[in-house]
Amino acid sequence: MIIDRLIDMSNVYSLLKKSKLIQIVLALCLFFLVPSLVNAQGTTTTTPKQEIKAFTYFTGIGCPHCAKVSPVIHNNMNEQDGLLMIEYEIYQESSNASMLYSYNAKYGYQLAIPLILYAPNDFDQGDTQILNNFDTQVAKLQVNTIELANKTVTWEDLNLNDFDGRVKLFVKDRVALQSTSKDLTTEQIELIKEFLAAKDLDMYVQTLQGTKVKDMTIEYPGGNEIYTHGVNIGSWSLLWRGNNDAQITDGKITNTNSGSTDSSSISWGKISALALTDSINPCALSVLLMMLIAIATYHPKDRKQILWAGLAFVAAVFVTYFIYGLLIVKAFEVVQGISSIKLYLYKGLGAGAIIMGLLEFKDFFFYKPGSIGTEMPMMFRPKVQQILARVTSPLGAFGLGMFVTLFLLPCTIGPYVILGGMLSYGEFAGALPYLTVYNLIFVLPMVVIILLVFFGSKSIKQITEWREKNVKVMHLIIGIIFILLGVSMFFGLF
Repeated sequence: MIIDRLIDMSNVYSLLKKSKLIQIVLALCLFFLVPSLVNAQGTTTTTPKQEIKAFTYFTGIGCPHCAKVSPVIHNNMNEQDGLLMIEYEIYQESSNASMLYSYNAKYGYQLAIPLILYAPNDFDQGDTQILNNFDTQVAKLQVNTIELANKTVTWEDLNLNDFDGRVKLFVKDRVALQSTSKDLTTEQIELIKEFLAAKDLDMYVQTLQGTKVKDMTIEYPGGNEIYTHGVNIGSWSLLWRGNNDAQITDGKITNTNSGSTDSSSISWGKISALALTDSINPCALSVLLMMLIAIATYHPKDRKQILWAGLAFVAAVFVTYFIYGLLIVKAFEVVQGISSIKLYLYKGLGAGAIIMGLLEFKDFFFYKPGSIGTEMPMMFRPKVQQILARVTSPLGAFGLGMFVTLFLLPCTIGPYVILGGMLSYGEFAGALPYLTVYNLIFVLPMVVIILLVFFGSKSIKQITEWREKNVKVMHLIIGIIFILLGVSMFFGLF
């Protein structure tokens, strides 16, 4: 038997030696098989991971209480390994607002922020409670446990597609955030989870491949996180601080802060439209004309006095209205922590604009001087005339101008309230340039009228007659702008 097998083996060897085709096939097999075996051995080594301890944080940019909490949390997280913050920002990301209700339906807390959920029956709400308990609560967190709106899952079983809204996942020196609502593939989900859990981030990111992220700054209430590298993986953006970059491919560069088209976003178009409706208000123009008549009566042949008194009056209106604007924005910030109100505030502002537009239409079709909401009430007019009659100098025009603006509020405050509500969505300092531009547009027609009178192009009487003749048309124009702006705000079109 053994001899027979040896003979068979020798025959096989002879056949292999003589057949060129078989030799080529074997060579090709070895060529492809050896690298595969080497690679297979290499894939058995996984990226070292850190244990994940997670909590869910509801916050809002512009919320004063959140601005006290967020910087402390971010500083704390930047000192701890493996601490994952699942953040829902609900003011600028309107799609996240519904998540607050979804979590409330399961866990039962008040609809107010800031709010941190640690476990199904363990949460802290309000800046004082959160700051006092944060370290203790983090120490009690269960490892690799994630609380979703509808279920509790382990880190290994977490499917990132289960996150609704626009969530941000923060870990020490990195963040993963949704750029669009498109679902991730299974491979992309694992890449992002490995990115968040990797112990050696600098080593891991070199294996990532995707398009470059443009904006490396992530805003949060009271501050921001600045990163040095960023790459897009599917519908998510990954940002980190470190020495190494990912493999950047050609493609569209993504701005992490421009993916949202929330209805709460501020635009110069909205600002200009609101300011325009206020600037051509017959009420404001009539008060200016009364002041010019008073100063012209006292200095009938001195146009310079008319010029300087008029500009002083306009300066007073600008300064006073700017202060009013700051107060209105601050007033709206009072409701920043009452999320059940704030979630519908923007639509409420849009509805308010529509109502004011309808009032302006009413004055076009059924005009009556002194209509409440569109013109200065008739009972105020004699008092205003008495005050303005005392104006004899530029200094007096400035002082009385600041006082007279109180009587302008009933007919000019509407657009300003809408503006203040819109600006309350952002940081307070960010409202300053918008208020400046708004008020410059608001006083621009006044400046034009003063210059026309100064250069003799038009007399005060001619301008007054023009105003009386076109008052209904002015109400119509204001009404159209209000309606268009209100509808676009209510339905999130603008």
